[in-house]
Amino acid sequence: MTHYNNTSHTLTPTRKRCRREGAKWTRSGCLTCKRRRKRCDETKPCCQSCARLGLNCEGYGSMWAAPLDPSAHVFSQDRASKRRRISAPSSPTTYSHGTVEELWSSPSPPLSSNPSTAPTSPSVLERTSISPLSNEDSDDVGDSVTNSHVSRHNALSVASPMPSRFFSHLSQLETHYLQYHTELGSKLLANLESDDNPLRSLIIPRALSSPLVLKALCAVSATHFANRSRDKLEAQTAATSYYVRTLNGLQLTLSKVSAGAFSDDIILAVALLCKYEIVRGSVKQWTVHLNALQKLIMAWGGVEALDEDTREFVSGFYIYAYNVARISNRKQINPDCLDICNVKIIKLDIYIGYAEDLIKICAQIADLPLMSHDPVALGLEIHGIDTSLRSWTHTRTQYIIPKGITEMNLARLRMVADCFRDAAYIYLHSTLEKMSQGIMTPFATPWTTFISLPRSEALQQLLGRIRISPLDEHCEYSALTFPLFIAGCESKDTNDRDLIIRSLSRLEVNFGIGNVRRAKDMLSILWEGKDTHWLDMLEQLQWDLILA
Repeated sequence: MTHYNNTSHTLTPTRKRCRREGAKWTRSGCLTCKRRRKRCDETKPCCQSCARLGLNCEGYGSMWAAPLDPSAHVFSQDRASKRRRISAPSSPTTYSHGTVEELWSSPSPPLSSNPSTAPTSPSVLERTSISPLSNEDSDDVGDSVTNSHVSRHNALSVASPMPSRFFSHLSQLETHYLQYHTELGSKLLANLESDDNPLRSLIIPRALSSPLVLKALCAVSATHFANRSRDKLEAQTAATSYYVRTLNGLQLTLSKVSAGAFSDDIILAVALLCKYEIVRGSVKQWTVHLNALQKLIMAWGGVEALDEDTREFVSGFYIYAYNVARISNRKQINPDCLDICNVKIIKLDIYIGYAEDLIKICAQIADLPLMSHDPVALGLEIHGIDTSLRSWTHTRTQYIIPKGITEMNLARLRMVADCFRDAAYIYLHSTLEKMSQGIMTPFATPWTTFISLPRSEALQQLLGRIRISPLDEHCEYSALTFPLFIAGCESKDTNDRDLIIRSLSRLEVNFGIGNVRRAKDMLSILWEGKDTHWLDMLEQLQWDLILA
């Protein structure tokens, strides 16, 4: 489990803030008290401090609604301001004294649903291999990163955001990346856009009240900005800084669990670290964070211990990431599945959409090699999987439709789910073929006879859907990375391969998620080889390929 040292945010001397004696500012207070830099008693719905003074309490709600409305179009065509160059960032996953794997390998302080009784483990923290950034180092990196360019078809430059409401506890850089996330990133980093997208409605208010979530979100936003930018260096440096400061903050926060410091913010921060690695296109670190997320949820009492909004968001994210991870990273993923994977999704999820049952079936397929010693049980399992795929429909589960979803959104989600179904058939054939290699038993040949849809037919169905789809900037299409990758692994035709690469390139340009680039790299390597199964190639490369 990771333990980190925290880096408190301080300002450079040129931007030092002065505070009157006794003016205790609180991050989680109402907006009025924040602006007055006064302590807030945080009474809901109106704090008593404002009531006593006869002030209009602006409340604790969607603090970004006015200054960061997506229709504000802050990220528009403007001339980029001058900026000074900074040195190239070091790898976000390697530090002067160790690696992220070493950090999570140390046992964590036991957690419980009652934070006041949870013991700490100072000796573990003393052994932590990462050395924190100094406050000066962190802020120098932050202040030096100014406006950069966003490439969204035409190379758009990004103006410094000027929110109508002033958040005095945010630096200019933090405001920049939160503004970017609100207006653009949150729309492109989900597989479904809605009015109550939790990447905005949940994560942004938490970031405004939690320094830990703020740093994690800025890391995600900065690396996504870098993927869509002409001048990547500055944004990558900022992403690295925020990433390391998030690790440091987690270490400090986890060291205080006995004092009641553990909260849902820790869970959200680690989930954002998983997302950071996906957006960055890492092939080494994301399973480490995903396993840590599982351990933290289990240690804290399960998903039911989380508040309702966090539980809904984390459930969808974890079910999606965990099950897809079992496809390409089965050896790296903790096999002790959480009860969270059995949570029934009620609302149409921003990651899963209509494909909830299908990604779970793909995870079942990934486990088929574990049954190779029992051909009878294996045959029954294959038959069950095929039956589930054959009988699957979009309407099997009736989901609550989030506010703001149109019929066109739902049509795109159905198309993506159909592609997942085709991909599951292709993946099933691929898995059985790999299992059959070198096995001389009477049961090896008949395995494929259990499958009702031939691989070639499933492949052409999938590619046929891709050909007639625009694959534009509607974020529902961003979930097609896994189906396209599986199709590429099994495709032998040059024209089909060209279509797959062009389609993945569209996803890469439209959504700026780094794992798409890694999927393309993997296909290029695979196609240059000779009859090497893609799982064997991943093992040779030692890649933790991200298909989520």
